[in-house]
Amino acid sequence: MNYLVTGSSSGIGESVARKLVENGHSVVLFARRADLLDTLTESLNATYDTVRAVAVAGDVGQWADCVRAVDAGFEIFGRLDGLVNAAGDWVDDPLAEAAVADIQRFIQTDVVGATLITRAILPVLKAHKAGRIVHINGLQAFIRQRPPVLYAAVESAVRGLCESLRWEAAEYGVHVGCITLGSVANTEADHPEPSILMTDGRRKCLSRSEVARAVLFMLSQPDGVNVDEIILTPLGQKF
Repeated sequence: MNYLVTGSSSGIGESVARKLVENGHSVVLFARRADLLDTLTESLNATYDTVRAVAVAGDVGQWADCVRAVDAGFEIFGRLDGLVNAAGDWVDDPLAEAAVADIQRFIQTDVVGATLITRAILPVLKAHKAGRIVHINGLQAFIRQRPPVLYAAVESAVRGLCESLRWEAAEYGVHVGCITLGSVANTEADHPEPSILMTDGRRKCLSRSEVARAVLFMLSQPDGVNVDEIILTPLGQKF
């Protein structure tokens, strides 16, 4: 299978891309940081006789970049079988103090970007009457009674996109799923030392590799079987 993975220059997106290639799939790596994408592409292709990864530098919040990433999948691999959207930004400031530019960037990446990259790949999957779309989302889509307000607003929007699109896309054979995450050690290695994931003897963070396994599980279901949502949290997380 051939998948487009956004946010794949680092963090969860990078881990997902590595996991997919390790399991025999090919990937279009789509993110803003071209230097990191090129390094990852070289790493993923190094041990294979054929191209398993191709890098496309761009921004999910820009329509032309999204189209270019989808087109690259066709040019290199001949078809695309799905999307894993792991691109994301973050604004931790209270709404009354957040800079307008930061708010706009956050929404542009997480909400507009999720919508645009989905719109770009949907006609491709619809033409095949098959495929899967997976959006990585945050727990704040459920727990809206606590700050940060912007995170709750953005993650709620992405969850709404997935829930509604699932019904529309099912009419033409496309599967849509959402993976909702608790705390993740996003800047650590795929398989960090166990102590890094613990606080006071309790598991407080997921590893990136654990998230990648959940994505692979969702993508690996038989045609016609949709995993609507996976909620993945560390046992010791208190919110």
